[in-house]
Amino acid sequence: MFKFFKLITSKYKILLLAFILILIPGAIISYMSLRSINQKADNLEAKYIGTVNLVRDKLESEVSQLEVNFRNRVIESNPDTNEPDELKVWLRDLRSEYPAFKNLFLINDEWGLIASYISYDWNPYPEMPSLFKPQAQNIFNIAEKAEFMNRNFNMAIGHYKNIFNYQITDQEKALLLSRIGRCHYKAGNYAKGIVEYKKILELKDKNLVIGSVPAIAVALFQIKDGYKGLNDIENWRKSLIDLFRYLLNNPWDLLDGDYSYYLKITSAELGEYESRDVADLNLGDMDSMRAVENRILEQTSFLTFIKLNMISTIRSDFKDRSPSESQSRILSAEENNSVMQIGYFRLPDKFQLAGIFGIGYEFEEDYLLSNLFPAILNTIDLGSDVFVGVLDKKDSLLYLQQNLPISNYLVAESFSRPLLNWKVALFDPDGKSVEQIVGNEQRLYLILFGGILFVMVVGVFIMVRAVIHESEVSRLKSEFVSSVSHELKTPLTLIRMFGETLDTGMVKDEKKRREFYSIIRKESERLSHLIDNVLDFSKMDAGTKKYRFEESDLVKVVRDSMEAYKFHIRDNGFEIKSVFPEEKIELKIDRDAISQALLNLLSNAVKYSEDQKFIQVEVNRNSTSALVSVTDNGVGIAKGELNKIFEKFYRVTTSEMEETGGSGLGLALVKHIVEAHNGAIDVESELGKGSKFTIVIPLKIVPVR
Repeated sequence: MFKFFKLITSKYKILLLAFILILIPGAIISYMSLRSINQKADNLEAKYIGTVNLVRDKLESEVSQLEVNFRNRVIESNPDTNEPDELKVWLRDLRSEYPAFKNLFLINDEWGLIASYISYDWNPYPEMPSLFKPQAQNIFNIAEKAEFMNRNFNMAIGHYKNIFNYQITDQEKALLLSRIGRCHYKAGNYAKGIVEYKKILELKDKNLVIGSVPAIAVALFQIKDGYKGLNDIENWRKSLIDLFRYLLNNPWDLLDGDYSYYLKITSAELGEYESRDVADLNLGDMDSMRAVENRILEQTSFLTFIKLNMISTIRSDFKDRSPSESQSRILSAEENNSVMQIGYFRLPDKFQLAGIFGIGYEFEEDYLLSNLFPAILNTIDLGSDVFVGVLDKKDSLLYLQQNLPISNYLVAESFSRPLLNWKVALFDPDGKSVEQIVGNEQRLYLILFGGILFVMVVGVFIMVRAVIHESEVSRLKSEFVSSVSHELKTPLTLIRMFGETLDTGMVKDEKKRREFYSIIRKESERLSHLIDNVLDFSKMDAGTKKYRFEESDLVKVVRDSMEAYKFHIRDNGFEIKSVFPEEKIELKIDRDAISQALLNLLSNAVKYSEDQKFIQVEVNRNSTSALVSVTDNGVGIAKGELNKIFEKFYRVTTSEMEETGGSGLGLALVKHIVEAHNGAIDVESELGKGSKFTIVIPLKIVPVR
C-alpha cells in the first residue's frame, strides 16, 4: 500500500488528501446526525409508551371498578333459593342491570352450572325406575317381549292397556301411554298413536319424565312425527311449533345431551319448513323464538366448555380459599384457536347454605368497546397527534377512537387484568409507525450525505479527468513542438545546403543548378505549407480564424491544388489518378482553405503509404452535396482509432508509423475547415489496405463565420 503512494504523482496525492479531508468530516457529521435521529426515535417511543400505559391503567381501573360494583350487587341481592327457574330469572335480571357482563352462571356445591336459560349437571331429572307392582310388572315384561322379540304390536298394546286395571301413578301412566303410542306407530297406525301421546299432555303432573326426558317433550316430539307420518302438514306444522316453543321455555339439564338433541332436531325441521317461504306463520313470533334459541345455544356451548375445561380449576381454587375471600379471579382456556376468558368469584356463606358456591361471567366485549371505552377515553386529553385503539392477541383491530383506515400503530401494551387478551395501542393520524415518523428525517440526512458524497466523487473524478487531460495535452504539445521543430529543420537544412552550394559557384552544370533551384523551391513550399498549418491551427484554437467565402468552381480548386502538389507526389514515386466531372460544381467556398484541406489529405496519403504508392482524387456530386475523396493504398487505420484521428495533436501510434514525421494537426485542420463549410469528413479504412477520406460539402452552403 505504501509503495502505491510512492508511485503516484504529487497532484494525485493532493487530490486523494482533499477527498479524504472532505469525506471524513462528512461521515462524522452524518453519523452524529443519524445517532441524534435514533435517540429522537427512542425518546418518542418512550413518550408514547408512557402515554399508552396511562390510558391502559385508566381503562383497567374502570373495568375493575365495574367488577367490584357487580360483585357487591350480587352479594347484596341474595336470591335465597335453589330453584333453577328462580335462579335463571335472577341471573337475567343481573344481566339487564349490568350489560358489561354476559353468560352469567352459578356454581353449586356439586359443581353443577346454571345460566340464565340452561343448566349443566344442576339437579338434572333423575331417570325414573319402573314402580309397577309385581303382578303389573309381570304383564309389563310380557308386553315388552311381544313388542321387541315377537314384534306382535297389537298383543303388546293389549298387555300395556291391561296394566291400567291396576292402581298406578301418573309417572307409570305416562310410561305406558308412550309405549302404547310407540306400538301404534310401529304398526303404521299413526292416528291412534297420536291419540295416546296426547293423553300424556292431559296428565296433571307436568314434571313427569320418560327416561331422563320430560314426558311432555317426548309426547310433543312423537305427536309431531305422527302427523308427519300421516302427511298432515297443517297439524305437523302446529305440533312442530308447539314443540319448539316448549323446548325454548322449558329447557332441562344438559348433562345427558338429550335436550341438545331434541332442540337440534326440532330447529332443523322448523328450518326446512321456513325455507318453503310459507306466508302464514300465525302460530308464534318466529323471530323472537329464534333469538331465544340463539341465547340457549350460546349458553349451551359456553357451559359445556366451562364444565369440560375450567370447572376443575375453579373447584381447586374454591377449596384453597376461605369463604371470606371473594376477590374476582380471571381464568383463560383455548377454544377453537381462540381464547375464552372468564371471571369468577366465591360467594359468601349465606349463598352456600342454599348450595351456591360461586358465580362466573364473561365480559360483553361489544358493550366495552362501544359504550364503556369511548366514554372513558373522552375524559382523557391526548392532544391531536395521537389517538387510541384496542387490539386483540393477534393485533387485529377491535376498536379505533377515530374512524380512519389505519393499520400501523405506534406502541401497544397488553392489559394486565382483567382483559388479558387485549392490548391498548396508540395510533398516529397518518397511520405511521415511530420508525416512519423519524424515517423522513433519517432519509433526508442519508440523501444529503449521499448527495454530498456523490458530488465529491464526481468532482474528484472530473478533476482527475481534467488533470489527466491537461497532462495528455501537455505531452502532446511537447511532442508537437518536437515534431514541428523536426519538420521545420528538415526543409531549412536542405534549403541552406543547396543555397550554399549554389552560392559557392561550384555547380557549373545548368541542369544541375535548375535541379537545386527546384529542390529549394519545393522545400520552401513544404516549409510554407507547414507554417500555414501551424498558423491556421493557432488561429482556430484561439477562435480567430476567418474564412473568405466566394463563388468558385470546386473542380477547378481541386485541379489547381493537385497541379501545385503533383511534383512533390511524383518525386516521392507515387502514381496519382484524378477523376473529375465534365461540368462545373459551383459553390460558395474559401478556395485557399479547401485547397489546404486537400493538400493535408494528400500529404497524409504520401506519408502513410509504403509499397503500393497510388493515390486517387475524385470529385463528384449527388442531389444534395459535393464530394471530394482522396484514396490511398497505404497502411490503413484501425477501427478503434477512427474516432480519434481528427483530434488535435493526435497521431496513430503503431510500429509502422513511429518513424513517420508529422505534427498531428493536419486532420484536425481538415475537420475544422470542412465544418466551417457546414460539411463533414468521412473516413473508410482497413489496416494494410489503405484509407479513403471524403469531404462532403452541401450544395447550398450557409457559411460558418
